[in-house]
Amino acid sequence: MKDWKTLIEDLPEEEKHKLAVVRVMECTNGVIQYAYRDNAPHKLSIEETRRAMNFSMGCIKRMEIPMGEETITFAEDTTEIFNDVRDLYMSGAKQGNDEDYAEFMRASGIMIRVLGRDRILKARDHLAEHIVDIAPEKLNWGVEYMLQFLS
Repeated sequence: MKDWKTLIEDLPEEEKHKLAVVRVMECTNGVIQYAYRDNAPHKLSIEETRRAMNFSMGCIKRMEIPMGEETITFAEDTTEIFNDVRDLYMSGAKQGNDEDYAEFMRASGIMIRVLGRDRILKARDHLAEHIVDIAPEKLNWGVEYMLQFLS
């Protein structure tokens, strides 16, 4: 079993901020997708849902996030950690591997706790200033999901 806490804690501060940005975006997209699939009263339109998904998934696949005049890119170590956790999610949530899903949830919770509330809120604000494919107020959905791991 990987020592996720040490791996994430050992990242440089700038990489932790970038990791917080991608996790806020990813979690927000997840909440948006579930709301749409569950036909929740607060769901977004199909167009807004698709736009959020296309933006988020495109950024994750490329491991770069266009933010106005800048583009966030990730160091190799950060990309490796993120992809390892993402692989656990794909195996666990999408392919039904219960062990991998449990490890994904463990790794994800550790990541969120290491990143902490302040970094998560700063990441939300950074995204809100620079992206147009997810409405700034909807980023709070992802933040609220993440903050449950801090209590």
